[in-house]
Amino acid sequence: MEVNGTSSISGSLPINKQMSPTHTNNKEAPTSRPISSPQDELEISSAGRMLDEMTNNSDMRAERLAQIKAAIDDGTYETDEKLNAALSRLLGQLDESE
Repeated sequence: MEVNGTSSISGSLPINKQMSPTHTNNKEAPTSRPISSPQDELEISSAGRMLDEMTNNSDMRAERLAQIKAAIDDGTYETDEKLNAALSRLLGQLDESE
């Protein structure tokens, strides 16, 4: 089976002919400017900087972990509301996957 394009021209045709250095026109070559690459930029908002600082601040993290551990030890971490919310999310994900 042979597949042809939409035109009746077959075979490869050169797009531009390469001229040898000895073969030149009388026209001057256009001056070329160096191509400059676009520069990437990153701007972090003040809220993003604050969140990053909170995440990387080991004192705040240690304090939050201590609060969670104390709540688990007291038996106050797992409340009925939290368990119901987790169960609802789980059932919602199971319904979506079907």
